[in-house]
Amino acid sequence: MNRASETHGVSGASSPPPAEPLTSAEAHAEVLRAQKGDRAALDAVVRRYHEDVARVLWRFARQRTDLDDLVQETFLRALRGLKQWRTDRPFIHWLRRIAANTGRDYYRRHAVRRRWQVDLPAGEDGEPPPLPEAIDPQPDPAARAATDEVKTLLSQLSPDDASVLTLHYLEGWGLQDIAAAYGWTHTATKLRAWRARARLRALYEPRSPVS
Repeated sequence: MNRASETHGVSGASSPPPAEPLTSAEAHAEVLRAQKGDRAALDAVVRRYHEDVARVLWRFARQRTDLDDLVQETFLRALRGLKQWRTDRPFIHWLRRIAANTGRDYYRRHAVRRRWQVDLPAGEDGEPPPLPEAIDPQPDPAARAATDEVKTLLSQLSPDDASVLTLHYLEGWGLQDIAAAYGWTHTATKLRAWRARARLRALYEPRSPVS
C-alpha cells in the first residue's frame, strides 16, 4: 500500500480545502510571498502542505485530537520561523523537519506524563489504564492492530529512540535526513537507530508466542 492511500483521511474533518495545483516554481514563489507576509499566500501554503505534515505526524500521534494539535503546532512553528527558511532549499524538506521535531516533542511530553502516572490508581483488574487506540486510517483491522501494537511498544522507549524508529521504519526516512532534522551526526544517528532497534526487539520478544 502506498503512502497516499495509507494516509487518506488521516487529518479528518479538520483538513482545510486543498490549494489549487501549481508547478514547483509557482509553489516556490508562493512560499516566497508568504515569507514576505502575504496573508493569502500564507493560507495557501497551509492548505498545500497540510496533508504532507499530517502524513508524518500520524505516525507519532495516538489520538486524532493529538494529530490535529500536532499539525497545528507544526504550522505555527513554521510560520513563526518562516524567515529562517533558506530559499535555495526545498520548502517541503524544511517543513518536514519541523514536523519531525514536533513529533519528538510529543513523545517527550508523553514520557513526562507516564512518569507522573506511575502512582495513579490502577483499574478494577489491578492493571494500569490502557493506552488509547492508535490512529490508523488503513481499512484492514489486522493492519490497524499491528500499528497499535507498534505504537504501544514505541511509547516504552525514550523519545529520541522512538523518534528515530518512527521516522526510519514507519515513515521511510533515511538516516541522513533524520540526522539533519535532529542536529545529530550521521554516525550518531546510525548508532542510535541500532540501539533503539535492539531495545524495541527486547520489548517485543517476550510478547512473541513460544513455538
